Amino acid sequence: MKKLILSALSLLSIMTLSSQTIKIEESYRLLDNNQRGFYPAFNAEGNLLAFTAENYEGLNVYDFSKRSALKISDEHGAGFQPLFGEDGKIYYKNTVYKSNLKYEGLKSYDVQKKTVIEVLEPQRNLQIAKNIGNSIRIKVWSDGRNLNIEKDGKIEILNPVENANGYIWASLSPNGKMILYHAVAVGTFVSDLKGNIIASLGYLNAPAWYDNEFVVGMQDKDDGYNITESKVIIRNLVGNTTKQLSHPNQIAMFPTASSVAGKVAYNTIDGDIYVLKLKINP
Repeated sequence: MKKLILSALSLLSIMTLSSQTIKIEESYRLLDNNQRGFYPAFNAEGNLLAFTAENYEGLNVYDFSKRSALKISDEHGAGFQPLFGEDGKIYYKNTVYKSNLKYEGLKSYDVQKKTVIEVLEPQRNLQIAKNIGNSIRIKVWSDGRNLNIEKDGKIEILNPVENANGYIWASLSPNGKMILYHAVAVGTFVSDLKGNIIASLGYLNAPAWYDNEFVVGMQDKDDGYNITESKVIIRNLVGNTTKQLSHPNQIAMFPTASSVAGKVAYNTIDGDIYVLKLKINP
């Protein structure tokens, strides 16, 4: 508890203590009626949005300047957590099976040149950090059981939450100073790079950074077989500002965000992608 309190105090010293106002300035459905999309992912600038099929088959990129989507891969598994790099490329996995064993490789697609390059050949237990292709040299990922952080070529294993049944959805903050993750059976947290807990965000699945102060995520419920309710919210690390972003009648899931563009996107359970334009006032 002492570790949590000290880290929280250091965070509060650089963040506002007053609640902030979040306004949804615009909300619209992105794709045509005959097109479905799941697991959207913005690039940092918010001018490109990747999405895939419900089973992660294939990968598409929507260009907001052209108001159109381009399919860049038909491969199995290509839509599972694609990553945009500062180098103008989108990185995605391709999955193959050999002797009933799963192998994953890594490819990159240059959006401007429309070219594909094989980065890594298919291999067993491939782990990719969410900031691959970016200038921040610190890399963070979860292997299911642990959090892993790589700095200066050295990998450190972190287990910051007691009683956690593993970790998922790990990502590095835009400023490279914090780790966002979900501790299975416990909740979602933010830690510093040494594993000291900065913030406890409670029940928040599929969390993603909006900026260095706000996180988006979904709060879903199921009947043991199917998701029956789910809403997308935005919450700050201090814990005094929370707002539901999705419509009350929607089952909204898997949000992504770009603070540069002031955008949040998510998909509904039926595969409709919605894009929201936000304004956050101090």
